[in-house]
Amino acid sequence: MQHFLGVDIGGTNTRLMLMDENQNFQGYQKVATQSWAGLSDPLNGLQQLISDYLHQVGKTLQVARIMLGLPGILSRDRQTVLSLPFIPSLDDQPVAVLLSDRLGLPVVMDKDVNHLMWWDLTRLPQLPDVAVGLYLGTGMGNSLWLNRDFYHGAHGAAGELGHIPLAGNPAFCPCGKTGCVETLTSGNWLAGWKRQHAANTAFEQVFAIYGEHPDLLEFVERLGRTIATEMNILDPQILILGGGVLSMAGFPLTRLEQQIRSHLRGPQPANGLKIVLSGVTDETGCRGACLAAQRDFHRFEPTDQRGEPLGSGIEMPVRRKA
Repeated sequence: MQHFLGVDIGGTNTRLMLMDENQNFQGYQKVATQSWAGLSDPLNGLQQLISDYLHQVGKTLQVARIMLGLPGILSRDRQTVLSLPFIPSLDDQPVAVLLSDRLGLPVVMDKDVNHLMWWDLTRLPQLPDVAVGLYLGTGMGNSLWLNRDFYHGAHGAAGELGHIPLAGNPAFCPCGKTGCVETLTSGNWLAGWKRQHAANTAFEQVFAIYGEHPDLLEFVERLGRTIATEMNILDPQILILGGGVLSMAGFPLTRLEQQIRSHLRGPQPANGLKIVLSGVTDETGCRGACLAAQRDFHRFEPTDQRGEPLGSGIEMPVRRKA
């Protein structure tokens, strides 16, 4: 039986999980990203992490694909890391190819937010033609699903909604630019606000206690305007909202939806847009990576003389397993 390994790489933690071809998951593991990324050779550290994991959990299993999820900019062919701010030594490195050679297994990769989105898309009754995912955590994750596939752009950098310029914003962004909306509309901004205005309050309780503060009301309004801008450009069927900030206690989801809808162009997309909440959990990134690995495997599986897949087909069916 074929198995697929999902590796969700975040700035704080790296999560790994295996999935068989029937979409049964096993072996969830979480380690500190700095345990390998902080080494003098992070690529070797990542190789060793994956090798050790497979030795411990998947020693007797046949692994058909390894899928990496990375919070950075990747090349259009998803072979090379172009920008990974918290591991800059991997910039301009063909990470997928190098790991494939070292591990002796096919390695592919994509933006981590696309794996969150793929998980959420496969929870729907059927795949939409056009959908957008907005996952607000430390930064602003944005996933674009256009014409039943993920859209990467001409150079691989599509979906950087957090880096559109906001008028009157002088803040410097880690991306190197000034004025990016993410500097005022992200978990990073909220953490800074908490340190200044609510130092003794747990971060998770900021909206529950201070949700009516003018600064936080404006935060939600900025987020709503930003999302509505993208909705008016792309006109998706479905908008999926998720991420750690939106799951905070007391976060005003109703107010956010009202803000989004108040800025939508009528009659469309105002009347046609469906807004749903993400089912993201701690395991979702690596689960979505497993599903993406399986989808990639079937997309490029061998075909017969008529061009028909020898396996189960190119388009993966929507499954509703938890």
